[in-house]
Amino acid sequence: MILSGFQIVTGGVEMAEFDDAQQPFFSVVMCCNRDDGYIHQAIESVLAQSFSSFEFIIVLNRCSDELYDSVVEIKDSRILLLRTEIGQLSFNLNFGVNSAKGKYIVRFDSDDICHVDRLEESYKLILKDPATDIVAGSCRIIDAAGRVIGARVLEEHNWRSKVSYSNPFVHPAMVIRRDLILSVGGYLGGFQSEDYDLWIRLAKRIDVKCVFTSFPMIDYRVSDFQSKGSRQAYAEVASYFLREFLIEPSLSRLLNVFLSVFKVFLKSKK
Repeated sequence: MILSGFQIVTGGVEMAEFDDAQQPFFSVVMCCNRDDGYIHQAIESVLAQSFSSFEFIIVLNRCSDELYDSVVEIKDSRILLLRTEIGQLSFNLNFGVNSAKGKYIVRFDSDDICHVDRLEESYKLILKDPATDIVAGSCRIIDAAGRVIGARVLEEHNWRSKVSYSNPFVHPAMVIRRDLILSVGGYLGGFQSEDYDLWIRLAKRIDVKCVFTSFPMIDYRVSDFQSKGSRQAYAEVASYFLREFLIEPSLSRLLNVFLSVFKVFLKSKK
């Protein structure tokens, strides 16, 4: 990593400078606030990609000095290391996206593992249809020890309809055009469901072209540290649908509110 000193920017952010004369095609964005023992494996899986035109933006937020120092030690010119003192994931994702130079944002989480051909496969799909705005990848599911325990295979479907009752995507397995994210205001929602809020807003754009692939872009880790499927996440999703209903009331949006609130109620009974 090229580190030519640090600078303090607004929002309590510490940034290490990145020097790259050529614009990368992809910007991989990964946020992390602690190391549960997986971050270095995650970083290595990105740096080992078979496709070369990418930068790797790592946003360490409210992390320990020990974690920051361990990542600083990784010497690779493709890495742009950012540090913030703000804990909300949506803020840090936006900081990463706004700092990116690539045409497409590749989402990735610090406890997952990238398939070595992830970027290459994504590039081939975009090259096949340059109008592609989103590449929705599939994934293998692994446990805390890295054992494969399942898979989520995405097929072509009406994601705009599905978003009303279920998350249509695997967020850390996705590629999204950077200017599309910025055009809808970036990540706005919550602490545990920022992706769902983005899907709801993107679903209102009829011009967005999404390509699905069964290729397993990542090994998606399910562990005790995660908040996936929590009551708070369901409550946040319910608030997004309520917002949409209040902005533009309709029967379908009212049904979305009732369904999402019902899911929160069911979650509270478990």
